[in-house]
Amino acid sequence: MPTAVYSDRPSSILAHLNPVRMLSTLFSHRALALQLARRDIEARYKSQRLGLLWAVLNPLILLAIYTFVFAVVFPSRLGTAPEEHLGLYALNVFLGLVTFGLFRDLFNHAPALVVSNRNYVKRVVFPLEILAIADFLACLFTMAIGLAVWLVGYVAIMRQPPPPEALLFPVLIIPVALLALAASWFLSALTVFVRDLSNAVEMASTVLFFLTPIFYSLENLPPRFRALLQYNPLAQAVEGARAVMIRGQQPDWLNWSITLAAAALAALGSYAFFTKARRAFADVL
Repeated sequence: MPTAVYSDRPSSILAHLNPVRMLSTLFSHRALALQLARRDIEARYKSQRLGLLWAVLNPLILLAIYTFVFAVVFPSRLGTAPEEHLGLYALNVFLGLVTFGLFRDLFNHAPALVVSNRNYVKRVVFPLEILAIADFLACLFTMAIGLAVWLVGYVAIMRQPPPPEALLFPVLIIPVALLALAASWFLSALTVFVRDLSNAVEMASTVLFFLTPIFYSLENLPPRFRALLQYNPLAQAVEGARAVMIRGQQPDWLNWSITLAAAALAALGSYAFFTKARRAFADVL
């Protein structure tokens, strides 16, 4: 197993704000990250009778519930024609769930990421920053399963393959991935010192879920709320995913570029905070 050697000499957090060093460290431990991600996926599904089938059933059950509540009990529109059938609404909602789910999963796992791996902190010299990468890869696997289910549903409902612009989806979620990693590094380090942070994270996750246009479209919001929610990077990702995957349109590349730059800076800053705080983990845990 790869190991990392860290100096005990204290250093300024500015010394950790080196993107080349960050990428070099993460790349050098890519095999370890893949190994941990594989172990996490196997532990999550291997002991269950239905195994990986749960990764398909969970989003489908939630989709059925949300579609019934928001399209039947409380009718909601996603900016499409009034005669839009329920299948298309379900595709819009499911795509929103898949896109938001990558961030949500890492965000919710972050508080327990370090505190639940005390053996790595105390007993071995271990690159703890890889834990977030491993969790990201495991969540990306779950997202890939959800996306595959969505593709099957799209072909079944629309009777045609998705538009060519759908190939842009992996590019659109890069800012989401960077924001998720930023949240994972920052919250996992902070929770070591503030243990009840997990309650705040759970509440914040629920708030973000409803502030992201999963069951509605930004276009249908009153102007004052639309102007506020359009700055939510997750909202931009969901709207962009629908544009390329369902409507066959180009996303707003200017907003995407701004969000990407902000997400990259957030990831670098959170990584620096994590590597700086890591030296005190063993004392606290």
